[in-house]
Amino acid sequence: MLEIELKLKVDSLQPIAEKLRQLGAEFEGDFIQTDAYYDDSEDSLVNSDRCLRIRKHKNHLGEAIELTYKGARENHRFKSRREIGLKVEKAEELAQLFVELGYKERLAFEKKRSLWEFSDCKVALDELPLLGKFVEIEGPSDDAIELAQKELGLGSLKHIPESYAHLMEEAIAKNGIKKRKISFGSK
Repeated sequence: MLEIELKLKVDSLQPIAEKLRQLGAEFEGDFIQTDAYYDDSEDSLVNSDRCLRIRKHKNHLGEAIELTYKGARENHRFKSRREIGLKVEKAEELAQLFVELGYKERLAFEKKRSLWEFSDCKVALDELPLLGKFVEIEGPSDDAIELAQKELGLGSLKHIPESYAHLMEEAIAKNGIKKRKISFGSK
């Protein structure tokens, strides 16, 4: 599957949630997600703009676990890359399998996400420690995403092409943080 998404940095998520409600968007839920990224000792995935991730989604209904591989970026207006995702039952066993295959956890972080369905797109209102608040719009085409961006009143905001993992790596380095697991409760 081809993932096409737009990421925007915002000061507040509340007005965007209000706008989504006004426009009749369907609220899918609030989640705490923990993303753990894996790579080999040479960082060959990161160096080739690919990633291997285990994501835990938690909400009031329980937890779901997903394994995702993302390929290198493709040439589109917005960030586009091949994505393969699988639901899995056991995150710890999967992580151990990665270790046995020569991969190690290189970065893990939490994210608060409110997910909406709007105009053929998924709209995620995200908050991350160290990074702040973002809106991600994922859709079937650049045009559909751009239309949703304009309908939400976010047309003047500049697209951020970097992944959250890349932005988190920069924030960790900038702040001199030694830890590789970043959560809302960590200092």
